[in-house]
Parts: sequence; structure tokens; C-alpha cells
Amino acid sequence: MDGIIGEYREPTDAGPRVTLVFYPGAFPVKWNQCSVAADFFAEYFADVGASGLVEEAERRDFVGSVGYVLNELIENAVKFCAGGTVVIDAGVEAGEFVVVVSNQIVGAAVDGLRVKFAELLDGDPAELLMQRVEENAANPELTTSGLGFLTMLSDYKARLGWRFDPAPGNPDNALLKTTARLQVKSP
Repeated sequence: MDGIIGEYREPTDAGPRVTLVFYPGAFPVKWNQCSVAADFFAEYFADVGASGLVEEAERRDFVGSVGYVLNELIENAVKFCAGGTVVIDAGVEAGEFVVVVSNQIVGAAVDGLRVKFAELLDGDPAELLMQRVEENAANPELTTSGLGFLTMLSDYKARLGWRFDPAPGNPDNALLKTTARLQVKSP
């Protein structure tokens, strides 16, 4: 059940770091709460000295990029959470924003997700994005299109990775850790 796909990396203590834990079993987490959490992280890391953002345009770009990427990751984690917590762990280090969002998923979904994630990384993100938009237009009921991940890859140049581990205390589930890395400034 364990394994890594893509460019998986966790934040270290080399720079500013924040961790937030949602307990969906204790109270329902709504999607609008996901955007509030994403915006908090984006604004916080835009203002810490390690980000090196001086120009207002750079700051706006960073806040928009981090806010979008984090919102997508948190929404996915909340939407597909199969028990346990949703943990968001983020930091800025070496000119890069690094985030890992962790949640338990149903163990039976692991093989299908491995295939889907590998397809996202193996194909051309812009082409896959257009293909998925067309598929979604033809089938509005589709709920697992990967549009968020494809947008992160094509529009935000995020580097994505996934790690599957056994879920602590729940042999029927897996712990999915999704990481995204973004350049803080354009080179």
C-alpha cells in the first residue's frame, strides 16, 4: 500500500513553517472553510521574510498561486477523507513554497489513484487539461476529473507528488499525502 509518485517532498524546519489540523469527524468541514484556510496560508507566507517578496505584483502573484493550489488540495482532502484528520503542513525554504496535505482514503482506491496520478504526470498538462474540460462538458456528473491537479501543473507550474502509507489504526484505509511545490518568485 505504500509508495511514492511524482516529486514528493515534505517541508523542513529550514524556514517558516505552519501546520493546521482539521478534525472532520468532530465537525463537518465545509468547502468555504477550505478557501479560508488556503487564504490564511497564502497571506501568512507572503508576509514572512523568507519569502523575499518585495514588489506588490510579486506578492499578489504568490498569494493567488498559493491560495489556488492550497484550496484545491484542501478541498480534495476534505472531500475524499475517509476518517481521521486532514493535516496541512506548509513552509517556505530555499525560494520554494512546499506544502503537504494528508488525509485518510479508502484503501480500495489506492490502485486507481496510482494510475490517475501517473497519467497526470506522464502526459502534457495543457493537453490533458483541455481533454478533461471537454470530457466534463460532455458529462457534468463527472467528479474525479483531475482538473484541479492539471490546472496546478499547467497554469501554476506546481511540482506535485503523492505518498501512500498505511493509515494509523485503520487497516481498511490508506494515508494519502499530497505535496505541491511552487517557486516563490519567478526566476
